[in-house]
Amino acid sequence: MKISEITDILLIVLLLGAGTDYGLFLVFRVREALRSGQGPKEAVEHALVRVGESISASAGTVILALLSLLLATFGIYRDLGLPLAVGMGVMLLAGLTLLPALLAIVGRAAFWPSRAVPVAEERRGWWGRVAGRLVKRPALTLGIGVLVFLGLASAALGYHSAGFGGAVSAPKGSDAAAGNAILAADFPHASANPANLILQYPEPIWQDPARLVSAERVLERSGLFATLAGPLDPNGTAMGPSTYARLHTELGNPLTLPTLEPSGLSVPRSLYDAYRATALFVSPEGTVVQFEASLRAGGQQTTAAMDATPKVRAALAAAARASGATANGVAGEAASLYDVSSASNHDLVHIVPVAVVAIGVLLALVLRSLVAPLYLIVSVVLSYLAALGVSTLAFIDIGGEKGLTFILPFLMFIFLLALGEDYNILVMTRIREEAHRHSLREAVVEAIGRTGPTVTSAGIILAGSFAVIAIAGGGGPGGSQIRAIGFGLAIGILMDTFFVRTLLVPSTVALLGRWNWWPARLGRHADDEDRVRPAEAARTVATTVAGDGPGK
Repeated sequence: MKISEITDILLIVLLLGAGTDYGLFLVFRVREALRSGQGPKEAVEHALVRVGESISASAGTVILALLSLLLATFGIYRDLGLPLAVGMGVMLLAGLTLLPALLAIVGRAAFWPSRAVPVAEERRGWWGRVAGRLVKRPALTLGIGVLVFLGLASAALGYHSAGFGGAVSAPKGSDAAAGNAILAADFPHASANPANLILQYPEPIWQDPARLVSAERVLERSGLFATLAGPLDPNGTAMGPSTYARLHTELGNPLTLPTLEPSGLSVPRSLYDAYRATALFVSPEGTVVQFEASLRAGGQQTTAAMDATPKVRAALAAAARASGATANGVAGEAASLYDVSSASNHDLVHIVPVAVVAIGVLLALVLRSLVAPLYLIVSVVLSYLAALGVSTLAFIDIGGEKGLTFILPFLMFIFLLALGEDYNILVMTRIREEAHRHSLREAVVEAIGRTGPTVTSAGIILAGSFAVIAIAGGGGPGGSQIRAIGFGLAIGILMDTFFVRTLLVPSTVALLGRWNWWPARLGRHADDEDRVRPAEAARTVATTVAGDGPGK
């Protein structure tokens, strides 16, 4: 497998964050079992039975999302998929084998200095109180949350793609920086990073060099180019078409000419040097020529130059038609970044639906429901758009960046879709578990009270591990783009943690009632609020048999 630098970074961050999440899922459940009176080994067994499916399904969503990257046309995305999926598989095995074994060996000492001892009644805590208020007015909570997230998502309309590398330049104030400034001012044709405008002709250009004049005129009239160097102006010394044809007849292939003009030639030294320089602009067979241009939009590494690529290509196509060229193309950093950005956007459109369908099927199997996966995936999309909107506000509107790196939307969607569903699965499986003992709204309160600390801790750790990208990758060329990736992923995880999974999703569950589990048997009860809980049923039978209940 190909392991790129970005794969290496993401593998560390992903496994640190997701692995810690799965560890917390298990550890919190073990502590809960210990507090209910079970022994250490029994607590580990109970916890693994209860959350093993959740951990497996959570890792499965991440693995499916990563494997969908194998369908990408962009090589960076495609090469990310398999190594990261393998890493998640190894982490899943460790979470289901190594960690439970260690917890069983260490026992209650794993929770030192706190004491995981039996308690008479487990308190619901802060999240339990929040959930208690939430289920009383779920429509209001859901409505406010959706409006806030839609407002943040609207900021994503200001998103613009940018390159990834950034400008590579000498430190400000250094001798190298001063030298580069002099070169740019006095030798504009000596651009170290030009746009390359390529034209192909049916016959050698020295047979009809007037074609070059026609092409150059069209390019100059476009107004897109600050400087333009070509076969008739290779080093700042202009040559007419007839002069170029005569020099070719007299001197032959410019590649074979020596640096110093041989004696006996009647060609002026300036013309000799100019003709010898045409080797940089004309292929040996003479059918392919190039112009080197600097764009008025900006340097090749800038977002403006990348965005100008369609206009540059259109101008070159017009020059090709005017000069009789049979083919044309634009090369250079800006054009390359534009093509990579286009490939990335293409992959986003075509891979995201595949990932959504695959994860939706997995959610339906885990939750035994066809309804719940629909709003769970919608919640991820909403938080993704809101996180992209916040990133746009932070880096473009406030930070003044020309755009965000084109890989940010793709990476954010894949990772937030996969990792966001981790918390969905944990919360929803716990709600389903509690719904067998309580009415649905009470089950929501109990489940959020129990899983809230887990989700909060896991989310903070996972967001912190993604923030490492922003901190560790913040210097050097492209540092702002790397910071944007780390910031976008971290803010998306935090939104999932504190708002979507613990507020919006439970509100939706409370509103839908029994329809959450359709068509499973749990969803076919008449009404969750009117169901008789098992404990209440047992007490009713006991009092009836005793002779002082309703049956007396």
